[in-house]
Amino acid sequence: MPNAARIALMVALGLALPARASADDPQSAMWPEVYGEFSASSLLAFGLMPVAGLGLSSAIALRWFGGSFSLESRALKTLSSNDPHLGERSTAGLGAASICRHEQTIFLCQVLQIGALGTPVPPDVKLSGPHSPWIVTFGGRGGTDWRITRHLHLRGFVELHIIPMRPVVKLGNFSQDQAAYLAALAGLGLTVPVDTE
Repeated sequence: MPNAARIALMVALGLALPARASADDPQSAMWPEVYGEFSASSLLAFGLMPVAGLGLSSAIALRWFGGSFSLESRALKTLSSNDPHLGERSTAGLGAASICRHEQTIFLCQVLQIGALGTPVPPDVKLSGPHSPWIVTFGGRGGTDWRITRHLHLRGFVELHIIPMRPVVKLGNFSQDQAAYLAALAGLGLTVPVDTE
């Protein structure tokens, strides 16, 4: 016949282990199954514009355990102009949508990005063909979150993009791509989780 003390110990362990696992997962202890996030980041971009650029982004996300969907707006400006004689620098306004998989503090995402590049052209220069500013990219993002407080996280990420559609400026017989075939972005910012209930 089983020992009563042994049975009591097994029942207690069976109840304590799930509780311990839940306590070890800070997200499950702090937030409901579905919640929102607001974030703002600084960006460093290579390949999206004629030269490297800096920018800012803001995003809103719907987050659930193991996944998220986010919409993001991005504004970028090149560090220098294409031509030293030109005073203005290229700019970009972009929108991005991403679907992410989260594993504790690490995340991986698929990203689709659409926007327009503004390339300054001197008034005395005539373009030899129609100029479309639109750019479309798709790629992946990897990063990590560091918890600062319950309502504030530090987020860092790196993105790699393929650019199948990019602007081209044509001057006479000369044409110049305004973006590379591949682009990279690095971001660092703050994320604020928000309870949606």
